[in-house]
Amino acid sequence: MVLQGPDKGRRFELPDNPTLVGRESRQLPLTDNTVSRRHAELVPGDDGWVLRDLGSSNGTYINGLRVTNRYTLKLGDQIRVGRTLMVFGSQPGVTKARGGDVSLAGEEAGMDASIMHTVPSNDDSMVLAVPEPAAAAMNNLRILYQLGAALGSSFDTDHVLEVVMDLVFEHVKADRGIILLIDEKTNEVVPKVVRRREDEDEKRRAMEKAKEDTNAAIPVVREDGSPASPPAEPPEKIHASRTIINHVINNGEGVLSSNAMTDKLFSKSKSVHAMSIRSALCVPIKARRLDAKGGDEVIGVIYIDSSAKNYTYAADQLRLLTAIGIQAGLAIQNGKLYLQGLQAERLAAIGETTAALSHSIKNILQALRGGADVVEMGIKGNNMVQVSKGWRVAERNLQKIYNLTMNLLAYSRPREPKLEMINPRVLINECVELLAPSANEKGVMVVADVDRDTPAVPLDPDGMHQVIMNLLGNALDAVEPHRGLIRVVGRYEGDTRSAVIEVIDNGVGIAPSMMKHMFELFHSTKGNRGTGLGLAVAKKIVDEHEGAITARSTQGEGSSFTIRLPVYHVKLGDPTGTHGPAR
Repeated sequence: MVLQGPDKGRRFELPDNPTLVGRESRQLPLTDNTVSRRHAELVPGDDGWVLRDLGSSNGTYINGLRVTNRYTLKLGDQIRVGRTLMVFGSQPGVTKARGGDVSLAGEEAGMDASIMHTVPSNDDSMVLAVPEPAAAAMNNLRILYQLGAALGSSFDTDHVLEVVMDLVFEHVKADRGIILLIDEKTNEVVPKVVRRREDEDEKRRAMEKAKEDTNAAIPVVREDGSPASPPAEPPEKIHASRTIINHVINNGEGVLSSNAMTDKLFSKSKSVHAMSIRSALCVPIKARRLDAKGGDEVIGVIYIDSSAKNYTYAADQLRLLTAIGIQAGLAIQNGKLYLQGLQAERLAAIGETTAALSHSIKNILQALRGGADVVEMGIKGNNMVQVSKGWRVAERNLQKIYNLTMNLLAYSRPREPKLEMINPRVLINECVELLAPSANEKGVMVVADVDRDTPAVPLDPDGMHQVIMNLLGNALDAVEPHRGLIRVVGRYEGDTRSAVIEVIDNGVGIAPSMMKHMFELFHSTKGNRGTGLGLAVAKKIVDEHEGAITARSTQGEGSSFTIRLPVYHVKLGDPTGTHGPAR
């Protein structure tokens, strides 16, 4: 559970295999930009989960002490990475259950009008008036503030419900808790989050009974004669009163049944008497309608109960739980609105992408058709010079199609750099050599200027090759024929421990108004001649290297693009990404 940081309130379930902690983790994807992409590692062991730092620049801390070796976590340990503080472990004695373990028991019957205590679910319910003492009111406000902060940045309904139930079990004593949502298609209530608190006496009796049953059981053997384990008993069902739940849904108010066996409200309900529930709270989860009808609607309920020997609820717990239900409804509503907006943005982005790509592909195909026509005319006239000119036009546009495709693939999919120790001189010379034919045809000089003492550094050769070629292609388009000069500079900066690659040209430069949009997708400074992909892809690949790319330009004098790549990385070439740093 994240206690502090941008992901405050998020809860992450650990799998049974090694897990990364960082911005590129699939299981613990933190959004904190002060956390490395691969910051630390959690590994399950015989004695529990083991944490180790993966060479992060700002370290990993357990209970305030920096981790230098492997550390076996204990329940309640606080882990700090960057600005994020997390706590390891679940609430003691609280276990999760499945929706299938829930039984909404009983056939409905009529209900008397006598109600012991109810609370309306509306905005006024957020003001928790506790007669005395004042400390209780302050505690309730603190709980609601904690819940609001935890849910403020969450747009996933399942995550919202998990956080709500964790908070309920932490601050409102309960033996069992269920959050149910109404299915929009079937209109049935469906259990989404289920918790139960283990009763120590019942647990002890169950263990003694299991031991007796095992000793008294007739041995079961397999076909080969070896003993077979007796079948495991299915978990006990968690019963919830459908009478109480239906009342809350139909009336939109929270219900307190301090003793359901004698409460007149439920006196005719068979299910309540059969379950012997002593104290129960059930409150609605409300959300604003998104259709033309408007108003609020009940979308689910929070249901908790406790046996009399453990706890008996009072009116202030009902008010608190009602306020929690309102907060949960608001968070779920915000998530739905966010997803709707996200979907609209995706559709708009798809339309923008289609329009931009269609325009670029159309221009390339027109040029390709023109080159093919020149080739055809040259063949008919037996003019090989004309054929050669036409083929060069076709070849250039085939290369444009290839570059466009590679840029699209690079931008559209998440990619983990495969780092190798490579001297930047090798990549720079290779890219300059590839650009030479086009530069010679335009009468442009391309020079590689790499310091002799530049060392090998960890790079993804394919990715960085694409970056340099994109920058060189832009520079070639920017310089004037027969006057252009492009320099590719490479050096190592010891004070920053980074490799630097610069692409400098004496071209037309870039307008100041365009500089702030330089690395935006589909934003081209070339007008109809560009796709707006090259620089966006270059920035994405450099970011994947944990590096930075910047640009300087003066109109009429030229432009300079500078890439800075750190020479110290967590090893990204390993599929699990958990084998420590590469140096």
